[in-house]
Amino acid sequence: MEKIEYDQFSVTILPPATTYHPVDGRKYTLVMSTKDSNYHLAIGFKYEMELLNEETEKILTAEWQPRLGEYILTGRIDFGSKRNGEIVWNNSHKIQGNLTEAISLMVKADKDLYAHVPWLLDAPIYIEIDSNTHKYKTIQYYGTPRQHLI
Repeated sequence: MEKIEYDQFSVTILPPATTYHPVDGRKYTLVMSTKDSNYHLAIGFKYEMELLNEETEKILTAEWQPRLGEYILTGRIDFGSKRNGEIVWNNSHKIQGNLTEAISLMVKADKDLYAHVPWLLDAPIYIEIDSNTHKYKTIQYYGTPRQHLI
């Protein structure tokens, strides 16, 4: 297991995944702590849902998938499954502000992959924001990995 730690951000690459393998189905689990603004990213063949604990409310999952001959990075963040609409609305605005930063951290943490597979730099990133309240459900475009590496 390879582990990289930065100030308030840690990355774990879970075997048999490596910094260069796999591309198809490469999964990211980014946990954002609500108490101390720490981030933990796990990269592997499966989502690391056991990272979620009571102190951590926000989790972003993403995966590289081939679609129509090119790759896209699709992700999902869920909030509002047990909350009322007003709390969901407040959390959605907080998360929107942090989501771009979270995606940038995820992309930068995996920069060795882009050196090995450079065509992923221009692949689109789509994040689904999921909620029980229908009006807060969206799929948003978040640019490309190249834009997040700047």
